[in-house]
Amino acid sequence: MARASDHLHLANRNQEALDFLIREDARFPEWVATVAFYKAVHVVESVFVVQGIEASTDHWERLNQLKRDRRFAKMHEHFRPLFNASLIARYLSDVDGTGFKTFVDYIPADQVKAKLVRHRLHQLEESGVKFLTRELADKLERAVPAPSPRDT
Repeated sequence: MARASDHLHLANRNQEALDFLIREDARFPEWVATVAFYKAVHVVESVFVVQGIEASTDHWERLNQLKRDRRFAKMHEHFRPLFNASLIARYLSDVDGTGFKTFVDYIPADQVKAKLVRHRLHQLEESGVKFLTRELADKLERAVPAPSPRDT
């Protein structure tokens, strides 16, 4: 069974990949969405380990666990859109079975970094670290947050 620190290590590796991909965010929007989702997976799994919840065996089970447990409502709020975007990026179909011809029919390429990484992923991380020990939370390399309205 993987430890929380193992999942955080993989989350950080995904952050490295995101940092590389978002240098040219309009070029690989499908991969940015997919890697952001997989980083979220490892953040969630690290929380599950710390909270004594059995590891998920698939994405749907993980999504349902987040939805069922009221403690994780904020994480679910941001995980579901990341999951949905990754399904469209990988299969051109979302959780409701809606089909798309291209990923950018779902979300414009120039909005992927702001909406999926700097908002959804960042918010999921902020919600998730509240369930981790301080030591583990300090190990997570977080996505850069979206600027607040007062910063613009």
